[in-house]
Amino acid sequence: MHNKIILTILSFFVIVDVGLIYLATHISPMKLKRNTFTFQYGEKIPTEASEYVNATDSVLAEVVLDLSNVSYEVGTYIATATYYSQVETFEIVVVDTVQPKVVLKQVTWEIAIGETIYAADLIDVEDNSETTAYFIDEDTQETSESKTYYTSGSHVERIIVIDEHGNQSTSLRVKITVLSNDTTPPIIYGIEDVTIQLGDTFDELEGVSAYDETDGWITSDIEVDGVINTHIVGVYEIVYSVSDSAGNVTEETRVVSVIDN
Repeated sequence: MHNKIILTILSFFVIVDVGLIYLATHISPMKLKRNTFTFQYGEKIPTEASEYVNATDSVLAEVVLDLSNVSYEVGTYIATATYYSQVETFEIVVVDTVQPKVVLKQVTWEIAIGETIYAADLIDVEDNSETTAYFIDEDTQETSESKTYYTSGSHVERIIVIDEHGNQSTSLRVKITVLSNDTTPPIIYGIEDVTIQLGDTFDELEGVSAYDETDGWITSDIEVDGVINTHIVGVYEIVYSVSDSAGNVTEETRVVSVIDN
């Protein structure tokens, strides 16, 4: 009986020793939280072991991280966590999937004919990478960093921003008004005061024309304000006005007298 008890005790210790050896050889003191860790471009990459491995505080205190091959630039990098003879290898992936944030400095701009305007000058941009601003044609999707206009008028343009990793902002609409260097108003010809007989027919545009140094003959653009009643004796005024493509306006007043002799 005594020998049997001793044998039992020895067997127990053998089993415990085997179990401890198994645990020591098969259970790691640290374990990776995952094999790949992803960070946005511009985001700080942690340097604490606890961010990458699960382990007790005492083990974490002895873990050595090797991030020497890791860059903040977009890409995939290999890093290691070492605890004595145990080495765990993992990936750090830096990505940029964030759209640039863009705000117009103002919604309308005025420039002169022949002046070049750059999309980048019209906006404020927030992004962690290098960006380029473009005017974009929504129909053709053609882009250009600048615009030059050679005729006066108003233009509605769309602006987008693309960062160096291909992320594109939403488009913003801006109005660009091109002002002419032409400050010379057109001339209206044939505006003389006139006297007509009661009941006569009167055409207020007969013999009247308009000419502009830049636009040429613009007679068809003449507008007339005022009414003449040729069946009532009196003195009437009518106003002729015309404007050129640069917005210069000319007005002339004509006096029409209706008499009954």
